[in-house]
Amino acid sequence: MLRRATGAGAALTCLQLLLLLSAADSRPHSWDRDRLQLEAVKKEILERLGMPAPPVLRRQLDQESIQRAQRLYQQKVAELARNRSREGEEEEESRSRRLHRLTPTLSHWLDIPEGHRDAQGHREEPRGPHRYHLLLSRTADFHRQLRVVQAELKLFKQPLSLPGASVPPRVTIYTLQGAEGTPQLLHSQELDRDSQSLELTGAVQSWVAGPEATLRLELDFTANVSAALVTSWGETPVLEVETQENPARAARRARGLEEECGRSDGRCCLKSLKVSFHDIGWSDWVIAPNSYHMRFCEGSCPHNYKPASMHAQIKSRVHSLSKAAPPPCCVPAGYDPMVLMHLDSEGRLVSSLFEDMLVTRCHCA
Repeated sequence: MLRRATGAGAALTCLQLLLLLSAADSRPHSWDRDRLQLEAVKKEILERLGMPAPPVLRRQLDQESIQRAQRLYQQKVAELARNRSREGEEEEESRSRRLHRLTPTLSHWLDIPEGHRDAQGHREEPRGPHRYHLLLSRTADFHRQLRVVQAELKLFKQPLSLPGASVPPRVTIYTLQGAEGTPQLLHSQELDRDSQSLELTGAVQSWVAGPEATLRLELDFTANVSAALVTSWGETPVLEVETQENPARAARRARGLEEECGRSDGRCCLKSLKVSFHDIGWSDWVIAPNSYHMRFCEGSCPHNYKPASMHAQIKSRVHSLSKAAPPPCCVPAGYDPMVLMHLDSEGRLVSSLFEDMLVTRCHCA
């Protein structure tokens, strides 16, 4: 009987071991990966603090000292956030600005074909002898979310020289609206000797925000400026338009980066792992914060996907032709700082600033 019970106990023990082993084998691969990443985080933080290991505390901080340290931490974080906010606004504004160089069509009114007539079907007579039409068609780059900062028409090849003129010439600019091209006065400006462009910001702003596919302007000059026009030199006028993306749209695009990982199909994106200082056994010497989200870049870099530079695009193209060449890698493109309030090796309360701790954007390089 005893032998039979011993055999049953051994069988039960073997069964338990098998269940434990199968449970261990069934652990998700992400568990081991996260554990390795946490160990790497711990090692890197200690190295950056100049500490070979977590400090051995001779005494615990009292509650009043901890609260005072936490208040100091909040002050430093708030100050850092204000500074980063100002820098971020300037950086975002700079990044969202773009200069477009467009080529409109400029025609002398007398050269316009006979088909142009007014609403009553009569041939339109010029309001002045030096009258021009300017036409610009909309492109995909000009969507309604853009804000036009400035628009200048580079119209003159050389300084205006008008012998015998007692007053500087002027140009009156009209917008031509509707199917009949009804003129609406935009503005009038004086042209001095150094004038080489016309200010068209107001006209382009209205056009970009509106439904019209074509911007149509009428330019009426009080003097003959044909010799100075770029068209007289065999060139075409250039409309330089500086635009800025709508801030709300830019912010939505920035916020969408983290969400992109969920639908990126394994392509380069931003992922995060929560690091709790309590869970890793550091809560006795790390006062604040209690935890943070470690962000990292992960994923493949197919051709033309978030390229960091022209070099990255060429690198991707070369890799597609020869697998011997390495492809671009998914790497951080921007960081946010992080403040750590902690005790040092001597037990003193200090704060450390990590400028490049928190990844905010990823790209392929």
